[in-house]
Amino acid sequence: MKRIIYALAVVLGTTAFVDAQTVIVRKRNLDNASGAGQVSTMTSPSMSGTMNQGAYYSRYNHAIKLSPTALVAGDIPISYEHKLTDYMSLEGGLGITTFNMTENLIRGYSMRSNGQTLSKLGYSATFNAKFFPEGNAFQDGYYIGFNVNHRNYAQDFYISDPFTALDTTVNESFGWNDFGFTMGYQSRPSERMILDWFIGAAIRTKTRSTSEYVESFDPITGIFTGQYELVDRRNATPALLGGVRISVLFR
Repeated sequence: MKRIIYALAVVLGTTAFVDAQTVIVRKRNLDNASGAGQVSTMTSPSMSGTMNQGAYYSRYNHAIKLSPTALVAGDIPISYEHKLTDYMSLEGGLGITTFNMTENLIRGYSMRSNGQTLSKLGYSATFNAKFFPEGNAFQDGYYIGFNVNHRNYAQDFYISDPFTALDTTVNESFGWNDFGFTMGYQSRPSERMILDWFIGAAIRTKTRSTSEYVESFDPITGIFTGQYELVDRRNATPALLGGVRISVLFR
C-alpha cells in the first residue's frame, strides 16, 4: 500500500513539474511572438505637460508693455509689441514725461539761485526691433534689440527782477534722442505675463533750451544792460541703457 501511494506521489510530482515547464515555455513563446519587432513608446507626464504648455503659450502674438524703471527718468511710457515670427518682434510706444530725477541729480538744471523751476508735462516715443536667435519670441530666452528713443521735457522758469519788481516766466525745454542696441532676457512667470530685463548702449543727442542772463555794453550810455534770453545747446554723448519692462499678453 505504501509503495502504491509513493508511486502515485512520484507520478503526480513529475506531472506538475512537466506542466510548469510547459507553461513557462508557452509564456516565453507568446512573449517572443507578440513582442518581436515592436517598440513601445511612452511619453512622460512632464514632457507632455511641457509640450502642451509651449503650444498653449505660443497662442499670444500681442503685448502691452510698461516700464517701471523709466519713472526715475520722469517718463511714463506705454508701448505695444507684436510678434511677427518666432524670431522677430516690433515694438512702438508713446509716453508722458515730467520731472527727470536722474538728469537733475547729474546736471542740477532746476537748482538755480536766480529763479524758480516748475516741471510741466512733455512726451516720449520709442521704437524697438527685437531678434531672437533661438526662435523663442514671447517665450523664455534672450534677444538682441535695436532702439530709437525720444524724450522731451518741458518746464517753466520764473524770474524775479529785484530792480523792476516784475516776474517773468520763460518756457524752457530739454530733450534727447537715443540710437542704440540692447541685449535682454525674457522670462514667462505666468501664462499672460513677460518680464523683460535688458541692458545696452546708445549714442544720445541732447538738446537744451534754458534761460540765461546775458549782459551787453551800450556805448551810447556807457553802461552794461542785461536781460534773460533763451540759449540753445546741443551735444552728443554715449549713454547706457537698462531696465525692466512688464508685458501683458493677449491674442
